[in-house]
Amino acid sequence: MKIFTIESGKVIEGVRVDSFTLKGAGVTIPAIIVGEEGRGRKLGILPVQLLPNSYKEWQEEGHVYIRFAEVGTTKAGKPKLFQAECADTTEKCICVFRTKIGFRGGNSHTGDCKEEYWVPNWFWRSDISALGKELKKKYTKEEAISIVDELNSSYQWDAIFERKLEFHPFPGEILCEGIIAQGAAGRMGSGDQLVAVMPAGIVFRTGYYGRLYGAPAAHYYIFRDGQILSATWEEREVAEIF
Repeated sequence: MKIFTIESGKVIEGVRVDSFTLKGAGVTIPAIIVGEEGRGRKLGILPVQLLPNSYKEWQEEGHVYIRFAEVGTTKAGKPKLFQAECADTTEKCICVFRTKIGFRGGNSHTGDCKEEYWVPNWFWRSDISALGKELKKKYTKEEAISIVDELNSSYQWDAIFERKLEFHPFPGEILCEGIIAQGAAGRMGSGDQLVAVMPAGIVFRTGYYGRLYGAPAAHYYIFRDGQILSATWEEREVAEIF
């Protein structure tokens, strides 16, 4: 399978294989590392068996980049990657998610958007009820705009109604998980980083929460024809690439 590194919207072919030392045994092995070490954090270690040329480079440099691998298991039955010369399928790929978190925030890994709807914020619920409207749990965009027009408010409709999204489950087979965090004990914010096998033709997503300072709140992806396409929700609406 092909391997991709996904860094919050940025897609890179291949992945860096680093060195990880097993403290108890004093042995260093080639591995893909996600997450962080420390309080409120977690290192995710996925061992990699390298081909001879790559293994020699790894021994000399302490790291190496690979582009193809097969999924196997260790003697203990845990996931392990075996480097390959080429990909023998375009039906799935391996993705290493080095997903960021917002300041004092978190992240998420999901499937595509399942449903989009709007709800009135708490300040305006009594005004909407005064119109004789029965408060609902979910409103369409058109319903929200219509209600705000009846309120004759000087506020924009999307200041009175909050956008909500529901997503399909994450479609990948997770091989390894790590946790990154902010703060001495990870209490300011935390999020996951993953290595997963992703199927072709199914949209998946990385989302980010907290202070993003104008950066997109999510990116969507699809593995198609041996490549991963990446786009924000707004780009998908304009270009309809997937």
